[in-house]
Amino acid sequence: MAKPVGLRTEILLTLALLLGAALAFGGVVMLRFMENGLVEERIEQLDSVTRLVAAIAGENQDYRAAIHLLNSLPDHVNCQGWWLYDRNLELFESVVQVASERVSPMPAASRYSAMQSKEVQSSVVFPTVMNLFAEEMPRARFAAPVIFDGRFSGLIEFSYSLDDIRQKMAKTQQLILIYVVLYGVVLVAAGYFLLQRNVIAPARKLLKATEDVSHGNLETRLPTFGPVEISQLSEAYNRMVVALQASRQETRAQIETLEKTNRELQRARNDLIRSEKLASVGQLAAGLAHELGNPLAALIGYLELLKQQLVDGQKDLAQRSLAEAERIDFLVRELLDFSRPTGGEAIAPVDIAEELRATVRLLQNQGVFKEIQLIDQLPASLPPLELNRNRLQQVFVNLLLNAAQACDYAGVITLTAGADETIWIAIADNGTGIASENLGKIFDPFFTTKPPGQGTGLGLSISQRIIEGFGGRIEVASQNRVGSRFTVIFLE
Repeated sequence: MAKPVGLRTEILLTLALLLGAALAFGGVVMLRFMENGLVEERIEQLDSVTRLVAAIAGENQDYRAAIHLLNSLPDHVNCQGWWLYDRNLELFESVVQVASERVSPMPAASRYSAMQSKEVQSSVVFPTVMNLFAEEMPRARFAAPVIFDGRFSGLIEFSYSLDDIRQKMAKTQQLILIYVVLYGVVLVAAGYFLLQRNVIAPARKLLKATEDVSHGNLETRLPTFGPVEISQLSEAYNRMVVALQASRQETRAQIETLEKTNRELQRARNDLIRSEKLASVGQLAAGLAHELGNPLAALIGYLELLKQQLVDGQKDLAQRSLAEAERIDFLVRELLDFSRPTGGEAIAPVDIAEELRATVRLLQNQGVFKEIQLIDQLPASLPPLELNRNRLQQVFVNLLLNAAQACDYAGVITLTAGADETIWIAIADNGTGIASENLGKIFDPFFTTKPPGQGTGLGLSISQRIIEGFGGRIEVASQNRVGSRFTVIFLE
């Protein structure tokens, strides 16, 4: 299969062929017109000379004067030879300047025709200069009757050379050929320049731009100046790229929306599973708490009575039993708090920053932060939120106690808050932190990392339920042996 040629090569070849053909045709036409004009002009001149000589010869029937004039013709009109005939067409005298078989008188029929018609007879042979293989000699022959007193008295025949015209036309042909070549080169060069500027260069830019699009680059733009068609093509490309950019952005937005929706669905699924789990645990806890509540209250009452009736040496055992029973009672109350549905409590505007300060003061009075450095970076106030104050305080107490226990009651606790698109408050400690494998479990009921006897595993689960009931969420960031940060976030 033939190798395909480029657009530029094909157009240049076509342009060169068309221009060459047009210029060559124009040159040939010009040569023909010039050739015909020169030959016709020479024939008219020679016809006039022939008639003049015949008229002079017929004035006085003196051929000697005519012969003298005939002998001077080669110096003026390239006469190759002449022949003088009497009234009977018998050759009287002749002179041939060029010794060649090609120089010969006209046929007898032409002489007879001139005698009968008393008109000049002519014969012209001029092969065109375009005929490179012509063998005939360019010449013009005339047969002019000599008239005296209206009667035919003789005939003069001439043979003129037209070779000078042919030589002139050959030189002209060379000049025209040079002109055609030079003019053709100039036209092709100008055509190449215009083609390169108006077609090839824009086409290459368009090709590169489309390659950029195929590689994902939609920032390339094409200039819109130039010929109308190229400008329209560039504008169409630019519109296409803008449409592709808009489509890409729309696709990205749809993908982001789908990803966000998927995350929300996953979060909703997890929340649903957690809610079902909490509902089940809550029902179990409520039933267990109610079942244990009455016997436990009776047991505590009996232990109080027993302690009062025992002597001092035996009261210690009763006191220890009473303490363990009260611990069981605390656990039962925790279960009741966990199973109690959120909502229904009194709602009022609450400044959560001020509420956290109040909770800190409450725990400070109980000596919780005796060895702990508290850094208060809370703002003076935050936009109020419609919440239940007691429930919010329960959450803050749980988070503050967890922070104090995490740093073993001797570290640093930092309080921060802010309001932007949301209202948030954070409690951070420099304690032991939470292992990464436990971060996803800390809000599960009964899950705890504290030593046995120091936690029920319900505090964070209850706190999360309370905050979610307020329309917020709790986020945790922790690094093992560095510390933890719990952030409570509310929508405005």
